[in-house]
Amino acid sequence: MSGDSPMTEPDDESVFDAIDKAADVDAAIRVLREIYSLGNVTYHHAQTVPVDMNIDAPFVRTTYPAEWVSRYLIRGYVTHDPVVRDGLRRALPFIWSELEETAGSRAVMADFLAHGLSDEGYSIPITDKAGRRALLSLNARFGETGWPQRVARNKKSWMEVSHAIHKKAIRELYGESDPAPGLSPREIETLYWISQGKEFREIAKIIGISDHTVRSYMRSARYKLDCATISQAVAKAIRLRLINP
Repeated sequence: MSGDSPMTEPDDESVFDAIDKAADVDAAIRVLREIYSLGNVTYHHAQTVPVDMNIDAPFVRTTYPAEWVSRYLIRGYVTHDPVVRDGLRRALPFIWSELEETAGSRAVMADFLAHGLSDEGYSIPITDKAGRRALLSLNARFGETGWPQRVARNKKSWMEVSHAIHKKAIRELYGESDPAPGLSPREIETLYWISQGKEFREIAKIIGISDHTVRSYMRSARYKLDCATISQAVAKAIRLRLINP
């Protein structure tokens, strides 16, 4: 499919209403693709650890054709995909053309184009109050022109949409009661290093803060996780996938 992007864009109220009414994340991203006449949409909840960015049990929903998804998995493209590689590390949204190219990423994008998929897109990194990382990627239609201008017109709305879809994903994963407490990045980082067998003095040196501050983070993390000991807090954080030892 080719052609210029539409001159008018949907109003925010109708978009959020449609997403809210969608049965699940899969339905929500398909609604989003239809409303904005996008090529494809992918939501990737990595459940990662902010300290080292290891990916654990990803929750992924995408509108890409099943044939392409199978090819992507069989060929191990995730290890070279620049969108996933950078998207789960960045804090700010980005256009795909900004990404640094490697031999592997060029091969992925070349195969992408060969299968009638556009190499133009826009990705929005998401970090929620529990420190969980996710990524919403919007892909242009094959042959579509004016993509940067379209992104500029919609980036504010798409940012809000990304968080609405992330909330829907959390509900789909955990139900109405989200089990993850609102730990700060420092509290999560402290728990991670404790899980690695580090003492509080070692953690202070690694992070570059005082011993007293490390103890304060340990104490607050334990309270938020409703645990009697720091060992219990670490075990619970691992179980909730807040950290990945």
